[in-house]
Amino acid sequence: MPIISICVILKQVQNDTTTTNVFMTRKNPGEIVKIGNLFDKYKKTLKAPQGVVIDAFIEVIDDLMGFEIKKEQCRYTVSTKTLGVAVSGPLKSEITIRKKEILAHLKGRLGEKSAPKDIV
Repeated sequence: MPIISICVILKQVQNDTTTTNVFMTRKNPGEIVKIGNLFDKYKKTLKAPQGVVIDAFIEVIDDLMGFEIKKEQCRYTVSTKTLGVAVSGPLKSEITIRKKEILAHLKGRLGEKSAPKDIV
């Protein structure tokens, strides 16, 4: 069975006011797809690494509540999608009270697949 390699041909398609880069593949020679959609299949299957989830959580906490958490105070378990926070009592209570709001913001930033399911 011969191996078919994908030949990418870049060209510019010029509309009335905009210019977009597109590519064509040998697999479907007549099909023109925007370059922005080139990695869509990888976006659907790949998950965010542990550090990215923690960084997004720290940003969300800073945006919503106005206080900063150090990266060393957070841990994320990828297998259970659980985010653990080791902060003082009042801060931990505030995070627990607004857990649903924080998780909704994390889903918006990271996507449904990569977002944590619980905060402890």
